[in-house]
Amino acid sequence: MSKKLKNTLLIAVLIFSSFFTHAQEEKSYQAYWIHEDRVKPAMVQEYEQIAKDLVAACTEHNIQDATWLTVAQDDNTYLYVTPIEKFADLDVNTFSTLAEKMGKDKMSALFERFNPCYDEHGDYIVYLNKELSYMPGGISQTTEGKPYRTFYYNYVTPSNNKNFIAAIKKIKEVFTKKNSKLDYRVYKTGFGVMGTYYMVVISGVNAEEIAKAGNENWELMKDDFKPLLTEMSKYTWKNDEKTGWMRGDLSYVPKK
Repeated sequence: MSKKLKNTLLIAVLIFSSFFTHAQEEKSYQAYWIHEDRVKPAMVQEYEQIAKDLVAACTEHNIQDATWLTVAQDDNTYLYVTPIEKFADLDVNTFSTLAEKMGKDKMSALFERFNPCYDEHGDYIVYLNKELSYMPGGISQTTEGKPYRTFYYNYVTPSNNKNFIAAIKKIKEVFTKKNSKLDYRVYKTGFGVMGTYYMVVISGVNAEEIAKAGNENWELMKDDFKPLLTEMSKYTWKNDEKTGWMRGDLSYVPKK
C-alpha cells in the first residue's frame, strides 16, 4: 500500500470517526451498517433457506452480540441492517461467539453455502437523518403492522447537496403544516458508498395501502407540494424507486 493511500485512508477514518461522535451525541442521526446481497433470481429459494438456517443457529445458541433486520427488495436484493454507535463497531466480529458455540468449521460451512447464491455483495453505512424525517408519532424502523416498504432514491452531487437539503426541509414543513398522515424516513449514504443519495422510505401494509395513502396525501397538500417536488428535482441527477418487505423470518434480534 502506498504512503499516499495510507494517508488518505487515515484521513477518512478520522473524519468519519469525528462525524460518528458528533452525530450520535446530537442524536439527530442514527448510523446503520448495511450488508447487501444481490441474489441470483434462480437462487432465491435456496438463499432464503440458508438465511433461515443462520437465524436458527443464532437462536439455538442464544447469540447476544449479533442483531439485524432484513429487507428483501423487489430486485432480489437483500439488506441486513444493524445499528452501530461508533466506527469501531465495524471491527467487531459479531459471529465469534457463534463460531465458539457451534464450532468454527460448522459455521464456516454454513456461510460458504451462501457463495453460489450471488456474484455481488458488500457492506456500507447509511445514516437515518431524524431532522429530515417525518414521523410525528416517533421515529422507528420497525413500524408495527406495516411490513411493506417503498424506497425512493435521490442521487445528488456535492454542489447540489445543500440545496437538496433545503428543499426537503421545506417539504417536511408542508407535511407538518397539513398534519399529513403519511410518514417517511430519510437516510443518507455514508462510508463505503460511491457518490451520495438520500433514500426516502415509506412504510405500509402493502402496495395498495401506500398508493391509497399517497393519493390522499396528494389531494391534501398538492398546491404546496407540487412546486416543492419540482424544486427538489432540480438538485438530483438521478432518481430510482424500489419496493420490498421487511422479513422477520430472516431477521435476528436476540432475547435478553
